Amino acid sequence: MKIVILTGSPHHPGTSEQLADAFEETVVQNGNEVYRFDAGRRVNEFSLLQLEDDHAGMEVALHPDDVVENEVLPKLIDADLVVLVTSLYYYGVNAALKAIIDRFYAYNHELHGGKQAVTLVSGYGDDDAFASLNLYFQQLLDYMRWQPAGSVLASGAWNDEKLQQHVKEASILGQQFK
Repeated sequence: MKIVILTGSPHHPGTSEQLADAFEETVVQNGNEVYRFDAGRRVNEFSLLQLEDDHAGMEVALHPDDVVENEVLPKLIDADLVVLVTSLYYYGVNAALKAIIDRFYAYNHELHGGKQAVTLVSGYGDDDAFASLNLYFQQLLDYMRWQPAGSVLASGAWNDEKLQQHVKEASILGQQFK
């Protein structure tokens, strides 16, 4: 399989990064082709979606070396599985990952359908703190017509013992992709 892992947290090593690492290690061991983009640590390499002020709905040309345009989106278009990894930020996706998701806009037709998706989320709250983020991911996957293929919700990630249980869950989830 061709797998694209998109992470958003700038924290290294962070809780969501540990989930992504465990998942990635397992799918690589299973012989999958993996491309990973850690958006939170590379925000200076890409532009946010911008629109022309005098032409509503018209996009501004991006800088020619924009990594999302030149590297991430081509890999995403070819992917069989998309893995979205975030920490819970004020009940939603962190800003760097959201900026990448917003860039899907220009490639809606190429990205719609034919993919599976996994979500890996860490946060310090209880399970109910993740309700709006879970709804967001459900709506995003429905809109993109991507088949949900599993998730790990690492609530209470501040507790290292609980976090390590969730890291193991991410590794076990990765075992199904061969």
